[in-house]
Amino acid sequence: MWAYNGFNDLGDLGEEIRQPQKNIPRAIILGLFSVGGLYVLTNVVYFHALPFAQVAQSHHVASDVVQSFAGSRGATWLTVAMVISALGALHVVVLTGARVPYAMARDGVFFQFAKRIHPSLRTPSGALIFLGSLAVLLALSGTFEELYSLFVFAVWIFFALTAIAVLRLRKKEPNLSRPYRTWGYPFTPLIFLVAALALTVNLWMVRPVRSSLGLAVILAGIPFFYYWRKSPRTAAAASEAG
Repeated sequence: MWAYNGFNDLGDLGEEIRQPQKNIPRAIILGLFSVGGLYVLTNVVYFHALPFAQVAQSHHVASDVVQSFAGSRGATWLTVAMVISALGALHVVVLTGARVPYAMARDGVFFQFAKRIHPSLRTPSGALIFLGSLAVLLALSGTFEELYSLFVFAVWIFFALTAIAVLRLRKKEPNLSRPYRTWGYPFTPLIFLVAALALTVNLWMVRPVRSSLGLAVILAGIPFFYYWRKSPRTAAAASEAG
């Protein structure tokens, strides 16, 4: 599920995109088809170059495929390309992830230092420092597999909550201006909700310790949210936004 994640990140930059009601759906659809096409073509190459049994047993199938027709030097260059690709993916996560604590701090429901903006670069420097420090602590707490299991479990909980929010807002605020229309409503968000819940429960069954830890971190944030929500600065932020 880590490989299929990322379609949601563009929404974090919504207020920084020109004509978001048009460009965000276009970018997401184009990105999904591009990535899906590359995945299919990559697997075609895998199974064309290697027998099925060897692909099933390989722990580094991409390197094995390249080595089969380009030797060990080709496999080394593939590793370099994968490192560059990983850095590109990391850049996207840094660019989008910091916008969430920044927006929360701006609305008064998070630590106020997270809403700091760099005076010359205009980046959310406070939120970036916060997420960078948190990432260092997490990197020291477990293996890569344990960390992405924790992350995937947590993020799909919020995907399910997003689907619930779409359904609830349609009922609670029927006249609200909606630049985006959900195709196939209400079946589309309902199907997505069921899939998100199924993936979350399945991952919890496979990785109960790390998943439970991720759930505990989420639940620990609830009292802080309600504390900040009742604070005077939250009301001030709401009046400024209005």
